[in-house]
Amino acid sequence: MARAAVAARPETLMVRASTGAPGWAAVPWVAWLAPQVTRSMRHGLYVAGFVDPLAERVVLSLQHGAADALRDLGPEAGRAALRTRAATTRAALGDAVGAGLMPGPCPLAPPGDLPQGYRAGSVLWRDWPAGTPDPAGFGAVLTRLLDLYRLAVAG
Repeated sequence: MARAAVAARPETLMVRASTGAPGWAAVPWVAWLAPQVTRSMRHGLYVAGFVDPLAERVVLSLQHGAADALRDLGPEAGRAALRTRAATTRAALGDAVGAGLMPGPCPLAPPGDLPQGYRAGSVLWRDWPAGTPDPAGFGAVLTRLLDLYRLAVAG
């Protein structure tokens, strides 16, 4: 489904997903990545869909990769750097953002360095109850975030 959602887009996007390795992830995810920017959720800018099992929410986010920042700077300084990166990206997008998207950090609830790094690295986001079979506006928000992503990585 994630690949089908971007099949008709003008840019090439890689799709990656994980429920965790070797065990279950605190926050399972799917990501859409521009290969010229990143091929991993560890660093770079991408669009991600997160499943927050504690809050029972699905979150779509324009996102900065967290794992490398947390490893290189430590949890506290890494989260601070991610918040700064997210704010800088948000400011660069300016008026292009439009209505309906919330500024980061996104509302991921699970504790732990990586989920809180995802939270800090969120540029713009929107969420829905996880039990909603066809969340209203999900496709439109995904398209909008992918359009903003294309704009951000082009300039």
